[in-house]
Amino acid sequence: MYRHLWIFFSLAVLATTPLRAAVTLNGDFDHGSLDESASFVSGDFVQLAGRDNYNAGQWKWLYFSANGVQGQQLTFRIDDDFPGGGSRLNNHEMVYSYDQDNWFFFDNNARSSSADTYTFSNDSAFTSDQVWVAYGLPYSIDRLESHTAGVAASPWVSPTATGGSDLVIGQSPGGIDDIGRVIPQQDLYGYRVTDPSSDGPKAKIVLLGGTHSNETLANLTLEALVDYLVSDELDAALLRRRAEFFVYPMANPDGRLAGYNRSTVQFPDLDPNRHWDAPHYDGLTDIRAVGEAIIADTGGDADIFLDFHSTVDPGSSHFVYTDIDKNMHLHPYWQQVLQLEPTIATFDAALQNDTGAKFGYEQLGVGFTGTFETRFIAGENEDRFVTLGENFGKAFAALLATPYGDLNFDGDVDADDYAVLTTHAETSTAGLTTAEAYAAGDLNNDGWNDALDFGLFKETYVATHGAQAFALMIAGVPEPSTLTVALVAAISLIIRRRSPAAAKPY
Repeated sequence: MYRHLWIFFSLAVLATTPLRAAVTLNGDFDHGSLDESASFVSGDFVQLAGRDNYNAGQWKWLYFSANGVQGQQLTFRIDDDFPGGGSRLNNHEMVYSYDQDNWFFFDNNARSSSADTYTFSNDSAFTSDQVWVAYGLPYSIDRLESHTAGVAASPWVSPTATGGSDLVIGQSPGGIDDIGRVIPQQDLYGYRVTDPSSDGPKAKIVLLGGTHSNETLANLTLEALVDYLVSDELDAALLRRRAEFFVYPMANPDGRLAGYNRSTVQFPDLDPNRHWDAPHYDGLTDIRAVGEAIIADTGGDADIFLDFHSTVDPGSSHFVYTDIDKNMHLHPYWQQVLQLEPTIATFDAALQNDTGAKFGYEQLGVGFTGTFETRFIAGENEDRFVTLGENFGKAFAALLATPYGDLNFDGDVDADDYAVLTTHAETSTAGLTTAEAYAAGDLNNDGWNDALDFGLFKETYVATHGAQAFALMIAGVPEPSTLTVALVAAISLIIRRRSPAAAKPY
């Protein structure tokens, strides 16, 4: 009788307890990557297998979704067969998201060198039925297209000579990826950022990204830099008058869409950053299309070339590869970057391999070329790369923008600028662009040319020329020519770094 009662009680409990959903894995989506055939779920344990395209027997990118996980506390494990050795997973942290936009680091991440495994988990159960898991912060083709469509609406963005109104400069080759999926041709984008109302000489700067398919942090940084360049920030507005940026955000969209470790779908065994060798490019169709566009769009001449990458090399700081033998590490732009980002390291690259950086030097004759490498550093989320990209932009502004207080944009802070200030005194600048308002004496961009702007102009003028010179100027005494502040020529363009004392007091 007791046995029957126990069976009855057990059945009653089961009837009131919801069955736990079966967990399923999926890596078949934009930028996804998982060897589903070799991965499995057993209870609360998930065994993962990475794809080894380009790196035979090794994985270098992981991005998948797990469904049916709400209320479950799962442990994930993958082998540590990683390019360069499993030690590169030491101190790494995997990330997860419920919406593919907001990402969080797993609580527990550990590599076992004796077991050749890497295991990660959270201290609490998942709170949604679906979760996305990745090696690092992803950057998909969908996000690229969305961002490009957004900047296309900016008045400061225009097509390049080789592009159309949709900012498309060509098509990728497409193909069949390593797991048999058809990867359709993708748009290759290129666009120009500048102030079209300014027709004076401008520095030419080329920004390149997305050559390696798994190096996602590079695109996060480049995206933030572009967002700064098209922003209403006063320094960005002044920069756009003195510089034009040629942006090529994704040189290898096929590899990114397919979730490849490093290479293109067209040539999975080739490193695309070793084949920027114009005019042949070793047959890599997408690299050639971007390379030819860069040369045509810039006229084969530029001042600075930055190629944005990411690295899985262990380390605590982001860094740049540049040619130290050519003293490029001393270039005023890079020195300005280091003032804003002093933890960035500088490493030597002799420009021997056919990298994007070498392409910039040989094909465009730039004074500075560099491969900027962001690291996948535990705890550094997207906000870090937004700041990083903004600081790259602010370094350009500090170097190239006209001096603060130069209201007529002639390169000098002098009596002519004071005349502009007083002519428009106590007037509204509502409805004007940031640069137009500034040119009407609204130095703090608050919608008015008023006493606050007079104070800012005086502070700047005194810091540059001295209090006595300012007193003589407002008294109407002619200003000595030696008091003017000139911009220094770079190639045929004037380039100078603003004195900290003359910078906008934020």
